[in-house]
Amino acid sequence: MISRHFIAILTLTMVSPVVFAPAGMAQSSNNKVPDPLVVNMKTKDGVELVGTYYKSTAGKDATPVVMLADWKDSRAVYDQLAKRMQAGGNDDKAGFKWDSFAVLTVDLRGHGDSTKQRLGANAREIDAAKLDRNDLGAMVQFDMNAVRRFLVEKNDAGELNLNRLSIVGASLGASVAVNWSMLDWSFPPLAVGKQGQDVKGLVLISPEWSYKGLQMNKALRHPGVREHIAVLVMYGGDERKNLADAKRIEKQLERYHPEPDDLEPGVPNSLALLGPNTKLQGTKLLTQGGAGAELAIIKFLNAHVAKENFDWLKRGRD
Repeated sequence: MISRHFIAILTLTMVSPVVFAPAGMAQSSNNKVPDPLVVNMKTKDGVELVGTYYKSTAGKDATPVVMLADWKDSRAVYDQLAKRMQAGGNDDKAGFKWDSFAVLTVDLRGHGDSTKQRLGANAREIDAAKLDRNDLGAMVQFDMNAVRRFLVEKNDAGELNLNRLSIVGASLGASVAVNWSMLDWSFPPLAVGKQGQDVKGLVLISPEWSYKGLQMNKALRHPGVREHIAVLVMYGGDERKNLADAKRIEKQLERYHPEPDDLEPGVPNSLALLGPNTKLQGTKLLTQGGAGAELAIIKFLNAHVAKENFDWLKRGRD
């Protein structure tokens, strides 16, 4: 499900660094990239989530990307990728450029700086090692809804286009991303305004078919998820289980993503698998995999989300 051109580009960029745009190349010269901002988001069940917001210079045209790390990882593992996406840039070898993305990296409950929960007079510390299936469900139901409220505010402030939402998730983060995408696409269309149906792209890094009881099957069978979201699956191809789970996801989705005859050379299909010969999994594919892994993500989301025509809409109390 991935073009040979795309594989060639990835192989090349593993040893060829990405060239980032100097001021004025991907964005106008007066658009200085803002410094990352630490933000707080409170869930309805009292968890104080912490994230880092990388504001785009593209305003209402900015494609927002939420990044969710693996179990016991923190949002810090995405800092380099987030900064590259925020800055905008180009890759001479691959022959494409991207405009500034708006990126939000998030520590899910029990991870990184998101370890405090307060309900009324009661408070507790959340330990990632003690999280169970109910806690994972709360990540989907409560954590991601808090993230959405933050993005609605930024959408209505003209800082991004929520209708182009993408999520990058590694292992645990991938399971949360897929299941919340099902919730997002379960909102019915409105005659006036818009609620939900915002997720247009998913990057699943070393996804697991069942992560500690959090299943993907139901979410991947949802019509909105399987038909309206571009999906890139990345995994280390030398691990049998990760390969098997990636192929299982592909089998579930492939009939809904036929490769068009007019697909441009070097552009991946809207369902793409990328499994380099390595035992690296999860965010280690990014932190140790070189610029090629990051470029693959940027190229995929640029082609299938950022360059698509999804209208900006004010949300209000969405």
